[in-house]
Amino acid sequence: MKSILLKVIYWWERMVNLLILRRKKVVFDKSIRFHGILGLYGRGQVCIGKNVLINSKESANPGMGCYPKTVFNVPGGRLTIGDDVGMSGAAISCVEKVTIGSHVLLGGGVKIMDSDAHSLDFAKRGKGHKIDVPVSRPVTIGDHVFVGANAMILKGVTIGEKAIIGAGSVVTKDVPPGEIWGGNPAKKIGMAP
Repeated sequence: MKSILLKVIYWWERMVNLLILRRKKVVFDKSIRFHGILGLYGRGQVCIGKNVLINSKESANPGMGCYPKTVFNVPGGRLTIGDDVGMSGAAISCVEKVTIGSHVLLGGGVKIMDSDAHSLDFAKRGKGHKIDVPVSRPVTIGDHVFVGANAMILKGVTIGEKAIIGAGSVVTKDVPPGEIWGGNPAKKIGMAP
């Protein structure tokens, strides 16, 4: 009985997510898999590759912590996710452009932001003023990258292929291919095997 109930829940979650993707005119491959319900906001373009797994349920990855839902906020930018990508409870904010390569793993609670989200001028961000557009620069994550749980990738960053980002790191500058970076702000701490 339990296995039948789990299959029904999985089917229901898949149908809801597919409706969300279709309603937002997302380009995606039918091999996409879900655990939980995806949050997708904004009117930007989203393109998702083959064999992508999106975990939005804490039971699918206990390391997700207090951010169990995967959320894509794409108010006007272009979010591109390559093939064979896995993410758990990620939050991606794309004002301009975020590109995630193929064979990438995003650990629980990873945040990727291509903008400051708010003006840095205190006078322009108070009480709902929308005077200033926040600074944004594209984020690019290369193929075969692993980003540890609760890491933050900030605007203008390019992470080279086969790089590893340590859990809880805050990445503010480019990471060369094949390097391991960690800390806040993140810096090189080794080479990937």
